[in-house]
Amino acid sequence: MSDGMHSYLSRRRFELLALALALVACGLHAWVESTPAIGLLSEGSDAIPLVARLVHQVEGRITDVQFHLRGVRPPHPDVLVAAVDEKSVQVHGRWPWPREKLALAVDHLREAGAAAVGLDMAFADEDANDAARAYAEAGHSLDKVLSEMSQGAPGVNPLLVAYRTELSRRGAARGDAALAAALARSPRVVQGVIIYPSKDRIRFAAQEEARASLLEPHLLRRYFSPLTPGAAIARDFEQVPGWRNQSVQLPLPVLARASPRLGFFNTVPDADGPLRRQPILAKLEGPRGFLASLDVQTAAAYFDAEAVEPVVDTDTGRLEGVRLRRRAGEHLLIPISESEPFTLINYPGPASVFPTLSLGDVVDGTFDPALVRGKAVLVGLTLTGNFDQRVTPFSEFEPGVFVRAAFLSNILGRDFLVRPMLARWLEMGFMLASAWLLARLLPRVRYAWKLGTVALLMGAYAAVDQLLFGMGVQVATAVPLATVGACAFAVLFLGYRSVDQEKARLRHAFQHYLDASVMEQVLAHPERLKLGGERRELTVLFSDIRGFTTLAEKLTPERLVSLVNEYLTPMTDVVFAHGGTLDKYIGDALMCFWGAPVTQPDHALRACRAALGFLDALQHLNAGWRAAGLPEVDIGVGLSTGLMSVGHMGTHGRFSYTVMGDAVNLGSRLEGLNKEYGTRILISELTWLQVREHVTARRLGTVRVKGKHEPVGVYELRALGLPTGKDAEAVAAFEAGVEHFLARDWTRAQERFARVLALWADDAASRRFLDAIATFQHQPPGPDWDGVFTATTK
Repeated sequence: MSDGMHSYLSRRRFELLALALALVACGLHAWVESTPAIGLLSEGSDAIPLVARLVHQVEGRITDVQFHLRGVRPPHPDVLVAAVDEKSVQVHGRWPWPREKLALAVDHLREAGAAAVGLDMAFADEDANDAARAYAEAGHSLDKVLSEMSQGAPGVNPLLVAYRTELSRRGAARGDAALAAALARSPRVVQGVIIYPSKDRIRFAAQEEARASLLEPHLLRRYFSPLTPGAAIARDFEQVPGWRNQSVQLPLPVLARASPRLGFFNTVPDADGPLRRQPILAKLEGPRGFLASLDVQTAAAYFDAEAVEPVVDTDTGRLEGVRLRRRAGEHLLIPISESEPFTLINYPGPASVFPTLSLGDVVDGTFDPALVRGKAVLVGLTLTGNFDQRVTPFSEFEPGVFVRAAFLSNILGRDFLVRPMLARWLEMGFMLASAWLLARLLPRVRYAWKLGTVALLMGAYAAVDQLLFGMGVQVATAVPLATVGACAFAVLFLGYRSVDQEKARLRHAFQHYLDASVMEQVLAHPERLKLGGERRELTVLFSDIRGFTTLAEKLTPERLVSLVNEYLTPMTDVVFAHGGTLDKYIGDALMCFWGAPVTQPDHALRACRAALGFLDALQHLNAGWRAAGLPEVDIGVGLSTGLMSVGHMGTHGRFSYTVMGDAVNLGSRLEGLNKEYGTRILISELTWLQVREHVTARRLGTVRVKGKHEPVGVYELRALGLPTGKDAEAVAAFEAGVEHFLARDWTRAQERFARVLALWADDAASRRFLDAIATFQHQPPGPDWDGVFTATTK
């Protein structure tokens, strides 16, 4: 791989990784979306791959949450449920009732002006009328009694004969005929039927053959264009995808012939249990054809539709939906999902949102007809222990009739929950755009903003998702949000891995001149380190052994090296203990600085503490050397604060982290000036200004160091903490003496320096000034004398 390509891949590694993940996610998303959530076979969804099934289940759970976030909505005002409830059975006895009662209910609903009635119940068996059976048995028993009475007497009581006649009439009552008559009088009533899968074919084979002719009028075998209502198109039955089943458990022939409309009320729960989608057409094999659902047929009766038309895409052959072609008014298309022959249910809310009548009141005719007039009425069971219990997004125990009421409300109000193909493309576009955005932003923002960016992106998508859901548009949530999370994790992981590599590089570069604690700060905030040099205010320290040349003449080379190492080791420890950066060793000299690579606002004070720490460490060293018969040594220390250039300097192959600038040179000069003043630690005026509230120091005057024309203030650092007692008096007397000296007031200056010696008997700086005063008293300086000491050596 060429250097250019390697450089490009390195620069774009975050974008390339995130986009690669997003492309994989887009492929997964497209595959999952093309896989039905619950399959095409009524037997179940075993053929659905596990990954696709899991994604669909997660999406389903998210949809449930979205329903709750959206909240309850009023259903279509013309949807009404007539329920077989507790009140009904208290009046009319336990369910099932004699079908004469249902016949009364159908007649009363028709007379009240119901626009359509859907019977969410099946009548596949003959009426089990327990009362009629009891009347017949009573009649037979009475016949025996009357026969015995006629043998022993010439005549029978006429009242008993009349009673026998009434028992015969009631015993011969047939509810099926009464219900069939009521259905014939009510053409807008839709009977519910149950479809069964191919695995039950043998069980219902006899019935299937006997009643096939009754099913024929209700099968849909023509397919229609999406653009032109009533325009049939040629399509083979096998070429049209659908929810495949075997056939239907029809009502009794007398009932089947009485109804112009039949509709199945089977439901198809998702793999995790809830009903989130509704089959509106069933593809039957015996006989072949499509059958519409109870909801669709009830809506067709409500709209007085002249035809229920399966709509097929002329190009792809996909079943797009069912059209209710009305005699008057706008035709209505009930859409079907792109990937499966089902329609999503847009639940307005739980069962409590639907207006409900007690079917017992309908049978008795004690209801208000105004509640029924113009309504689509669904008749079903809500009686505890008798209804078909269903799980919905709003409840785990919902009577099935309310699921059909929810979907019927969707049809009447055209309030469908749809998932357009455009949504899929937009979702994949979001995934790719998010991946690119995360790759561009996350490596370049602070940690808190990293999390905030991911949260903001996911939150924005979720908010738009919920907004569209409220508008009846369902978009995928699981895969897009998982893609954002995966891309964010991958970018952050790669970022941290890159940081680890950078830390390893920095650790290798700094391990020799940083303490471990400072090193950790550098590694924690590598952005603070600008390789190649930057300008910063720092404090530099130079230290040197006094009389090193003389010392070297007294010791063998091996012992001299050992002594220097013994000296530099504790001095280096002191530097690191105060957070300093070791720059270099120069023979017996040591150079270090504070304030870089880690920013230290108190860099000057840290350097002062380290300088005084040198003296403490030297005292212990001298004690050991003295005990070993070795010569003692002394040191000079110079500190300077100011703007310096700091960074890696050198060649590409060899470099060191160091400082450069006038302030650095001044520190080196101050270290050498200790010999002139008889001091051990000298600091520059800028250093003193930053530490004067924390140390004991005195002004020695001004110096013009070698290589610089402008004089600088020089101070001696003596101890930590502000001076007290005689130290405070001595410092004040010394600085007053310096002021008198500069003002050529030799007498008063001499008095002040003498007072300092009275307090500090060994003060070499005061003796130096007294010697200069003695000289000036005999040979006064010229008029251009400014009191500045000019150093002629380094």
